[in-house]
Amino acid sequence: MPEAAASNAVPAHGGQLRHISEQFAVPMAELLDFSASIYPAGPPAGVIEALKEAIRCPAILRDYPDIELCELRSALGRYASVSPDNILAANGVAPLIDATLAALRSQRCLLLVPAFGEYRRVLEKSGVEIHPFPLSPDLEFRPDSERLIDDCRRHQCDTLLLTNPHNPSGFTLAAEDMRRVIQNAAENNIRVLLDEAFIDFVPEDSISRDTPNFSNLIVFRSVSKFFSIAGLRVAYLIASEHLFRDIARNLLPWPVCTIGAVAASRAVEDVAYIAETILRNRQEREWLGAKLLGLGVTVFLGSANYLLFRLPEQSRSKSVWERLIVDHRIVVRNCASFEGLDSSYIRIGIRSRTDNELFIKALSSLVSE
Repeated sequence: MPEAAASNAVPAHGGQLRHISEQFAVPMAELLDFSASIYPAGPPAGVIEALKEAIRCPAILRDYPDIELCELRSALGRYASVSPDNILAANGVAPLIDATLAALRSQRCLLLVPAFGEYRRVLEKSGVEIHPFPLSPDLEFRPDSERLIDDCRRHQCDTLLLTNPHNPSGFTLAAEDMRRVIQNAAENNIRVLLDEAFIDFVPEDSISRDTPNFSNLIVFRSVSKFFSIAGLRVAYLIASEHLFRDIARNLLPWPVCTIGAVAASRAVEDVAYIAETILRNRQEREWLGAKLLGLGVTVFLGSANYLLFRLPEQSRSKSVWERLIVDHRIVVRNCASFEGLDSSYIRIGIRSRTDNELFIKALSSLVSE
């Protein structure tokens, strides 16, 4: 392995194949990516056809996008079972959270850790004081719902940032339990920012449709992961009407390009694709989880399209992450970049059975050494 590779930091995000290719001098085309949590089968066929049709029309590229994104918001509203008047779309969850923090004038936020690294970056950028709420691997990263609000009160937090399913563990709080947390927060004048970026894989636990009924709740969702269109950067938030207007004022104009809006609108209408994706992902997640358990690793059996696991004690001194790349051309997410975790934790996206078998074979050879 090149000396430069060993000194380079672990990528802060998954899917950084160009960086990995340069770091380890491995052709990018040879890398099999398990580090990004994106459904591997590609977008719905209707999305490809819609994009082909769109780029044949010169006006699509010539004209500005609809500044209010009416068609996209209508499609997202039907999909999430809320009024389009409660929806704002943008090119990713981070700018939506940024606009929300500005609108709410948040001062102090309770942040569950480990967590997606962009949360801390956006909170710090907005000048929000962060109070970490550590989640324990011994409890499978399950939060104590009562302690959440108690800690908010103790630190005088006006904002609580939650993820459901949790990233990186995949633990999912049931919808009814989440509603109790939101209600308890409301009674204590605490706003809840809930990231449901991966909830499409467990739609029964979404509380998106309840958002207009909670004046303290803003839900964030992604179209990228489930529908396999991460390259187009489309996300949205759902908020009650009185919050919606203030947040909208903090978003820049034209936050989603026309091509992205066309693709996302078509994607969320493909009922057959949605059902198939939920089924296939669950089958492969359960298969992978069982195989990992068979290798003697500690597996956190979540509900999303990824699995977090911890390497056995005797394997932690070896750089399994690097060996997978150099010896097997497989890229996984080294979780040392997650606050509160170290390199003994690895997260993998759920891929096809053929790819998953290759991964298990590769990991088995390293763990057994």
